[in-house]
Amino acid sequence: MLLAIDINNKNTNFGIFEDERLVTKFSIMTDKNRSTEEIKLTIKLILMDKKVDLSDISDIILSSVVPELNSSYDIISKDILGKGPMVISAGVKTGLNIKCESPREVGTDRIIRAVAASQRYRENIIIISASSVTTIDYINAKKEFMGGLILPGISLLQDSLVRGSAKLPLVEIKKPEDIIGKNTEKAIQRGIYFGYRKAVLGIVDEIIKTYSLNKNNTKILTTGAMAGLLENEIYAMEEDQALGILGLKIIYDLNKNKAS
Repeated sequence: MLLAIDINNKNTNFGIFEDERLVTKFSIMTDKNRSTEEIKLTIKLILMDKKVDLSDISDIILSSVVPELNSSYDIISKDILGKGPMVISAGVKTGLNIKCESPREVGTDRIIRAVAASQRYRENIIIISASSVTTIDYINAKKEFMGGLILPGISLLQDSLVRGSAKLPLVEIKKPEDIIGKNTEKAIQRGIYFGYRKAVLGIVDEIIKTYSLNKNNTKILTTGAMAGLLENEIYAMEEDQALGILGLKIIYDLNKNKAS
């Protein structure tokens, strides 16, 4: 079995593959202060609950945008397999033509999602990852990763609002019934919800206009904890929370012979 691990700023996503089949997936909170043994035990207990033993794992592939945790997962891989994981980095084949000024600087989280999406769809693709940090990337129909945008996610927007004020509380951000808030809590909810949603949809508008795209030749994919807040009446969006994990499996298949 292959264990695919996608470490993001807020969550770490795991997928177990048996041959080509995704057997199970799960997530844990990304915590830089969690010890290596605690991470390993957490993974082991979750896998036990899913009827998978660590000894069933034959290989591990890792994407990480949190360098502080890389050594922990390297140790865990060596404990399980006797070797380190396959790590998404420069020199690893992705099958993706990255049209950026510095391809090495593109986050591996963005790359693995683009790899999965470009293999699945022939259209132009816009990928929105709505997490603590939001990324919006454009891959054209020629499977060229053209780049994208990075902006604060909802949690960062709310944190900055609370830190920069004396009396504003943390509130649950959810889709409101109307635009105007009748108290402070509802005003914050609406301000963040509509501000974030309008920003993201406005960026999608600009990408579509700039590259002369249309609804018929463009697939818009969403992932991340806040993806559900982006539903709208203008663009059809497809949510896929396994996008990164599936991209890791594709990259593993492209590189497994070299790794062995």
